[in-house]
Amino acid sequence: MVCALGAQKSVAGRKLMRASKEFPSTEAEKVKAFNEAVKEVTKDVEGCTVSVTCQMGAGDMYETIENVMPFEGDEKCSIVHNKGEVVLIDFWATWCPPCQKPMAHNQEMLEKRKDDWAGKVRIVGLSIDQTKDKMVSHVNDKKWTSVEHYHRHESKCSDTYGVNGVPHVLLLDTEGRIVFKGHPATRKDLEADFDTLLKGERITGEGAWVDAAPKEEGDEPAKPEELEEGFKRDYDPVACQATIDEFKALG
Repeated sequence: MVCALGAQKSVAGRKLMRASKEFPSTEAEKVKAFNEAVKEVTKDVEGCTVSVTCQMGAGDMYETIENVMPFEGDEKCSIVHNKGEVVLIDFWATWCPPCQKPMAHNQEMLEKRKDDWAGKVRIVGLSIDQTKDKMVSHVNDKKWTSVEHYHRHESKCSDTYGVNGVPHVLLLDTEGRIVFKGHPATRKDLEADFDTLLKGERITGEGAWVDAAPKEEGDEPAKPEELEEGFKRDYDPVACQATIDEFKALG
């Protein structure tokens, strides 16, 4: 029961039900079919929400992000990848201090490479702010207008791509494959990554999708990065995600 204790007259209560489940991207077709079918089951049930999603990640083909709001205008639209383009989609927010430097860097790269990247490289800012107006005002104040900006609005893209915090980026190659997903600071030279992908080559390094890359003779698995004396980056990402999900449920 959710009771509005601030109500002026009687306390109103209502019953809510929320069912949610996440599946790997390999189950995308089944998830899509289920979501279509469940709409008919729940459409007349007040307070009922069923959320079944797939977690898209590095190595998956990009799934078009729909129901976002453009920087200008009030018509919902989609963020589409066009074959031959390299695209960076940056999930961010105006209230997020760590998001500001990466977004400023996005603007700097586009200004610097304006001529040779025209029509080939796109950097998309996808704001998760509560309102679009706040994002528009912030972008104009900072003069970050070379970046394509959208407001998340009614899109379920954060669930689809497992975005649990910002900043968080998706890097797409010319075929529309996600070749990196994670914190932008993980990629030390995004400008070089764009140039590599435009040539049809694969990026390498931490977090990059390299499953299909041919192994050279003598290649050895990368050793965990030394961060501080006595500490290595040896965490288990699956265990980390389980901890995040447990905390979200508790919250």
